Amino acid sequence: MSRFIEIQHDEWVAAGPDVVRARYADLQHRQDARVHPRERIRLLPPSPTGPRYERILRGGWRPQRDLFERQYRPDGSVVDTCVAGSNWGRAITARFWRRNDERPGTLVELTVTQPLRPLVGGLLARWIRGRILRELRETAGEDKADVEHRSGVDEGLRLA
Repeated sequence: MSRFIEIQHDEWVAAGPDVVRARYADLQHRQDARVHPRERIRLLPPSPTGPRYERILRGGWRPQRDLFERQYRPDGSVVDTCVAGSNWGRAITARFWRRNDERPGTLVELTVTQPLRPLVGGLLARWIRGRILRELRETAGEDKADVEHRSGVDEGLRLA
């Protein structure tokens, strides 16, 4: 049995890749606009690889605190790695692909890699996979709604 769970989810967003990437990378906007209602973000001093932030997620019995380090890759993808907290070792990779037809759009490819803990991880792998997939779909939908709503507002302002 694998010692990691890897889950991928694709989401189409009706905005260009540069807009989607910029909105995804803007942690301050994510906090101010409450893109994800159950989470709070606190920006920390940057690490040598890039920004660091603490994510506090409400849900379940108590708040869940995780410390993430963000890395921007040359291909434009963004990798958030959990370096401390209950999701230690989790990596979330976001890639942005241009849509190749008449309507502008972006395919956001989200991949979560989560290490399994010894003993218990193998027993709960199916439950953990389902929980991560549910969270990933919810997060992708909230990000999509934020980008499409903000893009529509910005276009309306430009037309007026």
